[in-house]
This record gives sequence, C-alpha cells and structure tokens, in this order.
Amino acid sequence: MFTEQKKTPAIQELIERAFCPAQGMTDILLIFPPTTVAERYGKNFIGDTGGDLPPLGISYIASYLREQGFGVGILDCPALGATFDEILEAVRHKNPRCIGISATTFAIPTSIKLSQRIRQEFPDKVIVLGGAHANAVPEHAMQNYDCFDLVVYGEGEITTRILLEELRRKDWNRDAFLRDVGTLTSIQGIVFKQDGKIVKTVERPIIMDLDSLPLPARDLLPVEKYIPLPNQYKRTPIAHMVVIRGCPFVCSFCDQAYTTARTTSPKRVIEEMEILVQNYGVREISFWDDTMTYNKRWMTEFCERLTAAKLDVIWSCYAAARTMNKDILKRMKESGCWNIFYGVETGHPELMKNIQVDKKNVDADLVRRVVQWTKNAGIEVRGSFMIALPGETPALAQETIRFAVELDPDYAQFSITTPFPGTPLYTEIKQGKWGKLTTEDFSQFQAWNVVFLPEGYKNKEEVWEMEKKAFRQFYFRPKFILKKMLGIRSVEDIRRYIKGFVALVYGFAFGPMPDHVRTKTGRSPQEPAQPLTPAGHA
Repeated sequence: MFTEQKKTPAIQELIERAFCPAQGMTDILLIFPPTTVAERYGKNFIGDTGGDLPPLGISYIASYLREQGFGVGILDCPALGATFDEILEAVRHKNPRCIGISATTFAIPTSIKLSQRIRQEFPDKVIVLGGAHANAVPEHAMQNYDCFDLVVYGEGEITTRILLEELRRKDWNRDAFLRDVGTLTSIQGIVFKQDGKIVKTVERPIIMDLDSLPLPARDLLPVEKYIPLPNQYKRTPIAHMVVIRGCPFVCSFCDQAYTTARTTSPKRVIEEMEILVQNYGVREISFWDDTMTYNKRWMTEFCERLTAAKLDVIWSCYAAARTMNKDILKRMKESGCWNIFYGVETGHPELMKNIQVDKKNVDADLVRRVVQWTKNAGIEVRGSFMIALPGETPALAQETIRFAVELDPDYAQFSITTPFPGTPLYTEIKQGKWGKLTTEDFSQFQAWNVVFLPEGYKNKEEVWEMEKKAFRQFYFRPKFILKKMLGIRSVEDIRRYIKGFVALVYGFAFGPMPDHVRTKTGRSPQEPAQPLTPAGHA
C-alpha cells in the first residue's frame, strides 16, 4: 500500500515493526534480499520509478507460522532500502533462531553474499533458501554453495512449519538438527547435503484449499514504501493481492507452466478486500495473479460479489486472450476493473507456437478481438510483448512491434526473452535448440539483459537495438502522445507521466546499453554498476 499524504517512518521503525515474537523469541526471520532498481531493470538511468511489490509469498508463510505459535519476522529489503550491515544488525538485535531467504533467480548472487555474511557472523544460525529460484532449480544452491543448510522448494507454509518443529525438538541446535538425516529425509519438499552428496526429498503435495491459509502478514511489511509503477495505478493507497496459485497454461518461458491452478474462494477474496479498505484505507487493488480470469465461473461470482459489496475500490489484473468474452468484460468493468494486462508476447503464428503461447492466446485474430472488446468495455489495456524469441529474426521482431502498434494498447511492455532456469525453454536451449545462452550469471536474468541469443541474431547489440526500436516506435507516435495528453485529469496524472517518461527515455528508448556491455555502435560503456546488494516478488 502507498499514500503520499503520510510521512514514511524511518527504517529503524519499519524494521522494528517487522517482528512479531512469540514468548519473547523470534523463531524465524524471513528475508527478501536487497536489490536495486538498476539490477531489476538492467539499466541505471530510469529514475525513481518505484515498482517494489510486497513479498506476499513469505508474508503468507509468516502469517501461517504465526498462527501455529511461532515468532516471526519479515525484512523486505528492496522496499526498506536495507543494507547488509542493517540486516546483520537486525539479526544481532532480534536473534532469530532460523533465517529463511527468499530469492528470485536474478537475486541469487545477492542472496549468496548475504548468506555468507550471516554464516560468518552467526555460525550457529540455520539458514534456509526458498523462493522462485529454489522452486525452479532446487538443487542448484546446495550443489554450488555451502552457506545454505537447506533449500525449501514448492509451497513453503507446511514445510517451514515442520522444519521449525523439528528444530525446536533439537532445542534449536543447528548441528544436532542437521545430523538427524533420518528426520530430514522424511520431510517433503527440501534439499540438503549428506556426506557431501545432494539429497532431494519427494515433492510436497500442493495446498488445494487456499481458504485454509490465514491472510498475509501485511502488518509486518513497510506498507508505506510500496510505490507502484507510473502506469499501473490510478488511486492511492493501493494494495496488491494474489488469490490464485499456479497457472493452467504452458508457456515455455514461464516457471508456472504445467502447474495446477487453484483459487481462493470469491467470498474470501472480498473479505480480504474489505479488510484492506477498513484497516489501510485502500482505494485500489492490483491483482498479481498470472491469469486471474482463467475460470469464468469464478470470475463471474467474484465480480457479482464485489459489485454487491460497494467497496468503492477500483482494480486491475492479468489475463490471457482465450479466457475473455464480452460478458466477463462487462461484469469486470461494472465491479471496478479499470485495467487489464494481457500477455500477448507476439502475434506471429510460428513464434507463438515456439513458446506455446498459442495455448493461451490461440492466434493474432483472437488477440485483436479481445483487445477491442476490452476497449469497448471501457477498460484500459496493457500489453506484454517479447523481443528475441526462439526462432526470431530482426525482421520477425519488427512484425511483433507492428502488431503492438496495431493493437494500440494504453501501454506496452517490451521485454527481452529470458529462459529462466527450470523452465522448458531453458532446458531446450541447454540441449542446443533455438540458439545459445550468453551467460549463466543469474544476476543478469531479469528480462532486460540479453542472456539468450537466438540463432537469427548476429550479436547481443542487435537485440538491444531492437528493444529500443520497439519502445521508440510504440511510444513516440503522435497518436499515442496526443491520447495521453488528452487523458490527463489530475496533478497525479502529470506526476505519473513525468516519471514514466524519464524511465522510457533514459532507460528503454534512447538510453545507453547496459553497463557491462561494450557495444559495436561507438558508444562508451558506463562506469561499472555497484556490487550486487525487484522485484517482482509475490
């Protein structure tokens, strides 16, 4: 949540708020590691855009553990702006018995450095790695680094509770806990080492009844610090929600492919929204589910309940073309939806099939119809498009750009194809299909660096130039500029547009190549970025 009217507390106050001990003790401290805006976007010249998301994943774990009687803490370091020294001071002061670090792939290098510092200063602490990277490639961290005691993969609530219960039975003694191989082997959903060898236990069954989980522990988060991106909100305070786990689609670049989609009940979703309105004064909700609209019956009931609740909130969400129809869009608009983000990726039929996007969007004609239906319903459209797809050439990329211009969404995002570890696309490329990886430095895997070079491109510079061309051709059209100028309704609109314009010009459309790249275009690289110390963490 964010509001500009209230003064943001000092970091010390926010860190103090982040802890909820039980019987005077913090049993586990959950950390989302510190990363910078430049690391998130691979660019240093995008201004103070905001965009940090509350780490709802570890917030759900914290609330579940708290309900089970454990003392918990959460440090969302990107939002806090917390340094390694400040994290270590919090560990020293609060003395948690166990530390859990949740990391995306590009934050793994930072997580390793942080864990090494914690291990050096607090050798008796149990350190557990979880999060998106651990879910995708559970064995990676244990194979390559000795700073983690365990890796938790899959949904973390039950597994973390069992780990803490077993650790408590060992009187919180790290050595005794790690020596009990029999017990560790019996715990589903973890990876550990036994005599130098990696042991991965069987996967824990997913939680089917999401209503059984308590609401995320937002009270432990620095809610004042979550400033949304300029084009992703209309009203403040704004809150983020996730009400679906898994995804029914199989896009090869996505770590949610082939997962089982499950929904929180519409009744429970409305109850959570009511709490956000009453307790935090929230006026807008941003749903960050991969495809909130996949279940039409669920979506219909949700919209009906929300309309009846009369909460005076507006909302936005993500959707796929094949999940939409005119009736659903009408109900969404009536219940307060103002913006839908469609994962279009491309309209070229061959490129769609190469990444299995045709399973969620069918074809370019359906995307055209759905985008027009959405506009006709009075809902703004954001579209996601991908550059350097498998099988793509610069000429085919230009077709994707022309398709984006033809669709004319209110905003377009052009990201560089990133085969994250654990995805089908990553496996295909490692097997020699489509092209080659240019690096396996995971800090570069954030969808804005060229970590994958398709066979149809000469070099990385050609990909970056195509990305910049996409932003220039879409955003610097007279039609787009005039539409935005005519759409200004408030001083807040002007502020958002200025922030967005700075990011667009200096970061994406005309800015320099990423720092570590020496281009062949005559531009000088910038000074090296600061050492690793976002983002999207849900």
